[in-house]
Amino acid sequence: MANPAEDRSASSANTLRRDLESAGAGVKREAEAGAGRVSEEFQRHREQISQTTAAARDDLAADLRKLTEDVSRLSGTVSGIARTVSAQIGGAASGLSGEIASTAKDQAGSAMAEFERVARRNPLAVVAGALCLGMVIGLISGRR
Repeated sequence: MANPAEDRSASSANTLRRDLESAGAGVKREAEAGAGRVSEEFQRHREQISQTTAAARDDLAADLRKLTEDVSRLSGTVSGIARTVSAQIGGAASGLSGEIASTAKDQAGSAMAEFERVARRNPLAVVAGALCLGMVIGLISGRR
């Protein structure tokens, strides 16, 4: 016959084993449930990041399109201003060159008239000056 102390000990060991298995199964279920919640949270955050990234990409593309349009308009404006300024400078330069040419022509005519007046009053001095000038030019060109 079996000893009652051994039966109680075996029964206690079996009860302890069942309790440990039950507790282990409970811990395992909770760990699996926790892992499932972590996985769901991870997936949810991943989708949020993906949506945020897509929205940021779309916003950036829209901003780049607007910037491109603004640069094109600015380029047209700068080009128009450059054409206007160059036309104004060209007009001012042609007007200025006309004035300079007119002034030079007037001064040349005035110098020629003065030379004629001096030549009529003192023709001998003009001939002597021309002779000296000719000799200086001859000496300079003869030495080369």
